[in-house]
Amino acid sequence: MKTMKKIVLGMLCISLLFPYTNLSAHSGRTDASGGHHDNKNASGLGSYHYHCGGHPAHLHNNGFCPYSPASTKPATQKKSKYYKTATVKKVQNKLNRLGYKCGRADGSYGSKTKSAIRKFQKRKGITINGKINKTLLKKLHIDY
Repeated sequence: MKTMKKIVLGMLCISLLFPYTNLSAHSGRTDASGGHHDNKNASGLGSYHYHCGGHPAHLHNNGFCPYSPASTKPATQKKSKYYKTATVKKVQNKLNRLGYKCGRADGSYGSKTKSAIRKFQKRKGITINGKINKTLLKKLHIDY
């Protein structure tokens, strides 16, 4: 019995040597872009947030990670007409109907949409860049 007490006491002392680094952590698998559902809102960020690049829990406003160098574009930069929400939704709906799985048609140009576009471009023999442009829209028979 005394040996058991010594083992427990020793383990307790050792555990005090290691600080707790993230007491607010919560379980949940992340998707390809580092996002996951947090239905209990443990993070305080809402029901869906991201943990990408080893950064703390955060949101992606307008589809851009605030920790990504690519998200530091000037605010005055005009959004291309090909990437407007309505156009992206049309592309996503069409690709999904054709069997190129790009996820829910939410108008957000993300990694699944880009991947589906690349697969479609490869199959159609057009430049493979994953971008929405005039050529892609013509091949998909989408008016813009």
